[in-house]
Order: sequence, then structure tokens, then C-alpha cells
Amino acid sequence: MKFTGVRKSWHGVAGLIVLSAFLSLEFYTNLFEKSVGYYLKWENHKRPQLGRMWDRDRQSLIAEAKIKSIRSSLDLQEETALGISSFKHLFEGISPGFPLIVSREKFLQLYYDFPGQWSEQIISSYDLIDLDSKKIWDRVFLKRFGPWITIQFIDRQNIPIHELFLSVDTLFEVQATRTVKRGTLEDSRFTANRIFLISEFLPVLKSLDSITQKAVFPDPRWFLGKNYHITRVGISDFLAGDLAQHLLFGVEYDTEYYTGVLLIPVPIELADNMMSQIEKADLSDLVATPPSLGESP
Repeated sequence: MKFTGVRKSWHGVAGLIVLSAFLSLEFYTNLFEKSVGYYLKWENHKRPQLGRMWDRDRQSLIAEAKIKSIRSSLDLQEETALGISSFKHLFEGISPGFPLIVSREKFLQLYYDFPGQWSEQIISSYDLIDLDSKKIWDRVFLKRFGPWITIQFIDRQNIPIHELFLSVDTLFEVQATRTVKRGTLEDSRFTANRIFLISEFLPVLKSLDSITQKAVFPDPRWFLGKNYHITRVGISDFLAGDLAQHLLFGVEYDTEYYTGVLLIPVPIELADNMMSQIEKADLSDLVATPPSLGESP
């Protein structure tokens, strides 16, 4: 009997010690509250939350998830844009609900690779220099809202540092502007009597003023820098698509692997003027040169 009483006494003392230790731990560390909080945070996150602390943690987790989702979406859009081959294709790829994002390097590549002055209508190259001088420009975000296209130049934190708004009519302009096709001039429906060697056309091009030259012919650097060799030019006898007052001017060139044609809409009056000058040059070559004095006829 004594042994049973001593054993109960020891159990009581041990329980008291454990209880005292737990109360001390709870008093100094708030162990119970933290345990409940961690349980609600990690094991029971789908239930309605109670208390300010849990609500704050929930909002923090939601915000982090949204940020990760946005970053993943932007990275995916940037990877998709890597396959864009021209400034024309960049703007054709914009549609409501499907924004595009391209890196600074990709945008500059497409900007300066366009065979003409159209890219300057989007943003001046001097404005690009100003943006780049700040050393924070990282990517370009393009999105369409109804009749408008928004172009945002953003930093690494996706904060806009410069913004442009363009009318959707700009899409028509770029679609109607210079186009590159594979194949010969004949493949693009140019007739033989309206196709000329580049050597026949260059004198006519040189006779035009500088503004007109840029309107009908790209910067030669576009060909020379790509190691393209211009062989022939052609002036169409059909209208340039939806541009009722334009004919197509074609520049045929050879690369290492294929033949291509750069198609440029040209006003009908200008195209006819170039045709007439080339024909005059051809006719002058057919006229016999009179013999000089002292020579027998």
C-alpha cells in the first residue's frame, strides 16, 4: 500500500513539473499561439481565416503567387517573341488579349533591320538613345486596347519608363509597307518587259532627290550588311494590294542560299516616271553615235 501511495505521489510531482515547464515555455515563447498559427498557415490554408495575423500572411502568400504568375507570363511572352523575324511581324502579332513582350536587344534588332524609314515613325532613334542613356531600359511591352496600341519601355522591375500610344491604323501602314518574299521577280508576277538589271536602274535612282530615293529604295546597308547581292529591279503593271494609287517596286537579290525580292509600294506617278527614264536611256543606246572628224563612216 505504501508503495502505491509513493508511486502516485511521484506521478503527481512529475505531472506538476511538466505542467510548470509547459506554462513557463508558453509564457516566454507563446508556443501554443505559434503552433496554432503555423498549423493554420501551412496545413489548413483553404479554410476561412480568423485573426489579423493569419489574414496578413494569407494576403502575403497570394501577392507572392500573383507576382510569380506575372513574371512567368512575361518570361513566356518574351520567349515567344524570340521567333519574330521582322518589325512588320511584331506588329502583326498584336491582338486584344494577347500582349507581346520583347527584350531590348530584340527590339533594337527589329527596329534597325526594317528596310526603310517606317520604324522612325514609331519612335525616333534619338529618343531611343535618350532612353538607353539611363541604363535601366530592359524590355518592351506591347498591348492592344480597341483602336489603340500601347508600347511601354520597362525596366527590370517591369515599371514603365516611357510609353507610346499608336492608332491601329499603324498596322495597316506596316502591312502595306515593304515586304520580303523568297523567289524571283517573275515569281512575284513582274513581267519581263518591266524588269531591268541593277546597272540600268542605278543611274535613274541617282537622278532622284534624296527624299524620293529613300521612298523607293532602302538604305544600301540593308543589303550590304547582310551580304545580299542586288541583281535586278522591277516595276509592276498591277496595283499594290489595297493601295489603289501605288504600284509595286521590286528589288531582287541573291543570298548564299536563295533568291529574294524586297517589295516596295511606290506612287503610280513616280513609278511611271522611273519607267520612262529607263526607256529613254535604252533608246539612247540604240541611236548610232556619229563618227568623229577624221574617221571614215
